[in-house]
Amino acid sequence: MPANNYCPVCLNDTLSINGRGTVHVIINNKQMDAGRFLFSVNKDSKDDILEMLENKLTEFFKWYSNFHNKQAIKKIDLISGDFTCENNCKLDINFRAPVIDILFKSNDLSEILERLSNKYEVPLDS
Repeated sequence: MPANNYCPVCLNDTLSINGRGTVHVIINNKQMDAGRFLFSVNKDSKDDILEMLENKLTEFFKWYSNFHNKQAIKKIDLISGDFTCENNCKLDINFRAPVIDILFKSNDLSEILERLSNKYEVPLDS
């Protein structure tokens, strides 16, 4: 598992992702009704998690490619609220943090996005 992140309560490097949880996929501030997937770092391999991500992104690109006035994809949020502070801080119920470079590598995400962008003719704004 990767290094810890900073806890928004105690501001220490003590925040780590839970063993299982949900990743929310939000693109250009839009989320499909089914715009999330479950993960389990104990059961799922890194490749399994990457495949789940790619499947969810593929669903989004298929959906988004049917829009008439689609804008280039500028913002991608892959977030989860399934984190715990080692200092037992009480995180806000609405707390969400990015899972890029925690559950999967950013360069793997970039490759998937580039491939889907070309396939579904949805431009990426870098």
